[in-house]
Order: sequence, then structure tokens, then C-alpha cells
Amino acid sequence: MKLEWEETLTYGIVLHSSVTIAGVSMVLSNQQGNCVYDPKRIKVMQVMKVKENNISRHRHLQSGVSPEDSHVYVMYHGTSKQIAVDIQRNGFKPSKDGMLGAGVYLSRDIRKAIKYPIGADDSDRMVLKVKVDVGKVKIIDVQGHDRQYDWHTYGYDTAWVPPGVGMVPSNQQENCVYDPKRIKVMALLKVAILKKLNPSLEVES
Repeated sequence: MKLEWEETLTYGIVLHSSVTIAGVSMVLSNQQGNCVYDPKRIKVMQVMKVKENNISRHRHLQSGVSPEDSHVYVMYHGTSKQIAVDIQRNGFKPSKDGMLGAGVYLSRDIRKAIKYPIGADDSDRMVLKVKVDVGKVKIIDVQGHDRQYDWHTYGYDTAWVPPGVGMVPSNQQENCVYDPKRIKVMALLKVAILKKLNPSLEVES
């Protein structure tokens, strides 16, 4: 169900009043299929060119699944409109400190990203959808870990905190990428529109 929701976000299709087929051997590829009766329910948000050699590399990895070294994953970064535009133009600027030390903080869970900046109105919130080449990953699963702040000096490119280990106030997962050149912006998403297209985000946030 989560995969279907993420695909809905990616392609901008609101799948209400529709029939969904998933994993029941009715589709030749054994993948899910959707049939929407009223085409007025479908709105195109973006036309994307798909390169064959990139299809399998940019994956939506579930929040609790450990990232693998040298893979490319889709992640999210929540911020203000002004900063989002600056990031798109000039790239990410790493934080000098934080829970995992210096780096760019990202989440694979869009429900976490839409909450930032904390205290801001949804009209000023934006989420950057990015693809990240995680390189070599260090798992930090306990507060006070020996490598919590200096993992990058030991040859690691990304630090990952699993969900449910008590290190993040929301109990969700966290990623910190040391080199911003590993991050490529795919899209800028307005939080207010995301919640309008997916009402469940309003409830969960």
C-alpha cells in the first residue's frame, strides 16, 4: 500500500473512485494496475524523461530497511520556500553540526520531511525530492555511538539512524550525507499541495 501511495505522489494521480489490482496474476508483469473511470480526476504535474539505465537505481526504500552501500535512493528534505529555491539553484549547504555531526540531513519518509521547518505554516513549507548516492553507509543505532559525530573521517559517506531506536524525537529514521555533491534535486514539492492530493498526510503530520 505504501508503494502505491508513493507512486501516486510521483506521478500526480489521485486514485479515488478507482479500481486497483496488485499481485493477483491479472497483469502480465505481476505488478499493480489502476483504472480511473473519469479522466477529469487525473492531473499531470510533470513530464519526466526516463533513462533506461536509471530505472532500477533510484529506489524508494522503506523507512525501516537498511540502505546498501553504493546504491542510489530517493529521499526528501523539508525546508522553507526561499531556502528550497536557493538549494535548487546553488546546491545543499551542509550543516556544521547536528545529531550526526556535519552534513546534509534527509529522510526517506516524506511524512517526516513535510513537518519542516518546525513551526512554519504549510504555505511556506516545501519538500525537495532528491536522489542520493549513499556511497559507504554507517549505521548509528544508539545515542553516544563511538562514531556518532566523526563517521565521515573513517571513510563513510552517509550515516543512517534506523527508526525506533530513540535517537530522533519523532522516533523516525534519519540520514546524514557528508558530501552534498552526492545529492541531486529531482523536484520541488509544495507541502500544501501534497496534503491536498493526499489527505492522509494531513492526518499523519
